[in-house]
Amino acid sequence: MLLSSNMIRLYDVFGLKETFDLLAETGYQGIDFNNDKVPYSTDQLDEQFYRKLRQYADQKGIAICQSHAPGPSSYPEAEKTEEAFKRIVQGMKNASYLGAPMIVVHPCTHLDYMAEGNAEIMFNFNLDFYRRLIPYAREFGIKIAIENLYYSATGTAESINRLYDELNDPVFTICFDVGHCLLQHHYLQGDDPATAIRKIGHRLVDGCTHIHDNSGEIDAHTLPYYGNVDWESVMKALADIGYKGDFSYEASSFFKDVPPALRADSMAYMAKVGRYLISRFEYYQNQQA
Repeated sequence: MLLSSNMIRLYDVFGLKETFDLLAETGYQGIDFNNDKVPYSTDQLDEQFYRKLRQYADQKGIAICQSHAPGPSSYPEAEKTEEAFKRIVQGMKNASYLGAPMIVVHPCTHLDYMAEGNAEIMFNFNLDFYRRLIPYAREFGIKIAIENLYYSATGTAESINRLYDELNDPVFTICFDVGHCLLQHHYLQGDDPATAIRKIGHRLVDGCTHIHDNSGEIDAHTLPYYGNVDWESVMKALADIGYKGDFSYEASSFFKDVPPALRADSMAYMAKVGRYLISRFEYYQNQQA
């Protein structure tokens, strides 16, 4: 299991190549490349730019573990939704130049999922939305990781399983966001993260994670053990299902108020916490051997 992180609050402060340097120096092995950020979700940068950046990452020993598509994926206005779709496709294309094996794509959320009748409407809307992405995923040679998002058609294990199973195409996998699951659990009496992981099961095995913590009340995107997630149970659940993906932080709010001069120290501490959690995953893996 590779230790990875996204690049929020790093690339815009230090620069892009410097972010790869910082990750390598502080003990990370991978990056979740944020193709949700301009210019990486546009055609402003050409294929050569991304190929060279991939080479630089290789030199630093940093794998492009995953990428993230721009969002939101939909709007109440049809024309804005179509513009969002084009940005997502461009983000997929750019991520493929980087050699990312998968790109995380949020579900569409333009209607109030909790309003009467909207759950089924949004399920079918998302089914059509993800199906439209299939030819692009094949063309670019990249998988689409469907992310669980609270108050949405992918908020519960049952709903994301239903969508994944209905799509029934090998271009799809799952991105399990631990913090999002805790919010669903807190507000809508859904499953705790470990239970949800077990229910999703084989669908997640070749997918990816977004690792962050919160109190169950706001999407804080902070470091494990600074919220209410039971991390021991999460790592055991991942081992129990035979998870093969990376351990990828989406926890940069942990150092959002830290001066830039101290962010390397923050990243190093985060890496230490990540390695500890990976060691717990390996412990449970070895128990099954």
